[in-house]
Amino acid sequence: MRLRACHPDPFRPVASPVAHSIAGFWTFLLLTVRSRMSLVKVCRQYVPQLVLLVLLANLADIDLLFGIGIGASAGALHHGFTHSFAAALCVALGVSCLWRIAGTFWRSAALYFLAYSSHLVIDFFTGTKLGWNSTGSGIPLLWPCEKDFGSPLILIVGVKHKDFPAVFSVENLHSGLYELLIFGVVTAALLLLWIRHQKNHVMSHELETARITTTRTQSNERIP
Repeated sequence: MRLRACHPDPFRPVASPVAHSIAGFWTFLLLTVRSRMSLVKVCRQYVPQLVLLVLLANLADIDLLFGIGIGASAGALHHGFTHSFAAALCVALGVSCLWRIAGTFWRSAALYFLAYSSHLVIDFFTGTKLGWNSTGSGIPLLWPCEKDFGSPLILIVGVKHKDFPAVFSVENLHSGLYELLIFGVVTAALLLLWIRHQKNHVMSHELETARITTTRTQSNERIP
């Protein structure tokens, strides 16, 4: 593990739980896209699934607690193994053994992997300043490879987490509102696609049911 407690600049830019939680909701939409219920009913009926996917989308930041656990700063072990595709795969396979959320083992594991990996993708584009500036700290996506990967294009300004007052700073409030706006727009677009796909699925099901009913009726009429 890479200890960063003595780093001259302890701030490692991270997206807030706002962005990660919304990304977890996106994977929930993928899980329920074939449902024939309204979105409100889907969310009510599948609350455990929604909560689990949101938790997985935030799980990579558990290494913040690891740093505190060893008596160092919250960022001492941050952006370590938990921010890698290897960790995403281990978690996906492990959770899929406990709960096959999407029916089969591998479909469930794939959904869990997407939920967890959404965190890595978001952190990949997170830095201290928006734009093409390479201010991201990088994450070990291909662990055990020691190289950190970060995007030169920063789309999300990381929140400050050096200490408790910093977490509730005005800068973090602005970052959270920005994430809510940007991710909210994407969510609105995905919801429109989800509703459209749902309507098409329901229509296809009704047409297929009507065809089967008509066929059976015609067959019965031919029986003397």
